[in-house]
Amino acid sequence: MRFPSRLLAAQIYFAGILWAAFYAVTTLITICIAIFGTLDRSVWEGATQVPRWFALFVGVALVREFLPLYIAHGQTRRQFGAQAAVTVALYAPVLSALLVVGYLLETLLYSVAGWTQELARPHLFASPTQVPLVFTEYLVEFLVWIVAGTFMGAAFYRWQGGGLLSIPFGIGLVVLGEAAIGADLRLPFISMPLGVVSTPTVLTALATGLGCFLLGLAMTWPIIRDVPLRNRLT
Repeated sequence: MRFPSRLLAAQIYFAGILWAAFYAVTTLITICIAIFGTLDRSVWEGATQVPRWFALFVGVALVREFLPLYIAHGQTRRQFGAQAAVTVALYAPVLSALLVVGYLLETLLYSVAGWTQELARPHLFASPTQVPLVFTEYLVEFLVWIVAGTFMGAAFYRWQGGGLLSIPFGIGLVVLGEAAIGADLRLPFISMPLGVVSTPTVLTALATGLGCFLLGLAMTWPIIRDVPLRNRLT
């Protein structure tokens, strides 16, 4: 079994299908708001809260679902760890590009319909058409959320209930990443504005995102380097 190429290709294909459905639903909601209410801001901006959680669970599945599969087919844990890192590093830009496309399509729709596409919260970008900045923001976000999921997924796979202890550290990674781009953190029962600096810069965001990514990998490797494979029924 070729890894990471086959896994990456399958995940990209799946993400593309989900993105198409997600965009269709978001557009339908946008039209309904315009017809039955007042549309004065970007609906896609609010909708992008959801892909964060998708990215988190992709990270979880990378260990819980695919580590035992690939180990059973001849990969060593060291090979899996290195190639999983490559998978995350390549997958995050793909998700970021999909969100960029979503913003651009929304901009076209708003322009044709004469609607106002205002942003409701701070970003690295001032306009959805600033493609490099939009891409950078979501690249940082997805790198952090995926690696946080990978770390917590590894902890739960190895220690089951003991993996609960990994949640604060996973949240810490997410908080650092979200703070670097000045975003609002929305977790169950928690919503707070974040920001390392009043106006985050691209270099600050990229450096923090890369740092969180490497830190997440560094915390995950000691967990999986000698993890025993579990029976699916246990």
